[in-house]
Amino acid sequence: MRIQQAATISNQDQLNKNLTRILNANITAGNPLTYSAIDGSPLTFNQDNISGIIIRIGSNANPNGLPASWPGNNVDLTIAHNMGRVPYGIIVIAKWASTDVFFGSIAPTDMNVTLQTTNDATDTTILLLAPAGN
Repeated sequence: MRIQQAATISNQDQLNKNLTRILNANITAGNPLTYSAIDGSPLTFNQDNISGIIIRIGSNANPNGLPASWPGNNVDLTIAHNMGRVPYGIIVIAKWASTDVFFGSIAPTDMNVTLQTTNDATDTTILLLAPAGN
């Protein structure tokens, strides 16, 4: 059987190049847009090509003036994520003290999520995961 060589330009060739580019560290959840004047850490993020959104939640003192801040330990905080999809998971990306973040007493919807924390005295950055959209 004679070996077939793919032409340099083909649909499969383009697919392979695109897949390689994606797998070589070009998938992100988002990139920082603004930074804290206090410590230089990211405050807000753009939404990129992972299905979800990054949100930074301020401590109860909220020195960075974030739109959302913890109202107390194990107390519901409702945040408008506006993804149009119901979140199914939370990944803590950054925290400045020992804490846990979990879904609150109200089930998430396609526009809002209710969260709680075990340490309201620290800022927390989370990746809120949602199924892929249309």
